[in-house]
Amino acid sequence: MPPKKAKRRARRKFTGINVPQALIGYAGATIWSEAILGVTPLEFFLSDSTVAAPSGAIVLRELIGGGTGGVRASTAGKLGIAQSAMAMVQHRFQQNWMDAAIKSVGLTAGAAIGMKLTKKPRAFLNRTVRNFGLGDLVRF
Repeated sequence: MPPKKAKRRARRKFTGINVPQALIGYAGATIWSEAILGVTPLEFFLSDSTVAAPSGAIVLRELIGGGTGGVRASTAGKLGIAQSAMAMVQHRFQQNWMDAAIKSVGLTAGAAIGMKLTKKPRAFLNRTVRNFGLGDLVRF
């Protein structure tokens, strides 16, 4: 009777934070939020509508109606649209979607090339992080 084969252990799936993927994701979110809203994702969630509205930017408080007055009439009037945040979002999307799509394609291509070029430094960082005992939390 032949000997039993040893059972293979299933490889553990990484559940921590992949830093390069997080940075690439934030860059993509920034491209689209600046094209559609005129602000970065952090500014969108954290800004007050009274600060962002004069420049024509749209923040979360304006979209949910909790701001003080929504999009300013002067900004909306110059563009010839209704004075509402959703009308401004729609107008910005129509004006900037092609530019944002091109930037997104460039980001994807640049990220792929950058990940290949930085393979050895990232391997060194991952080894160093593992030596400190943080290999389950962070990956580069």
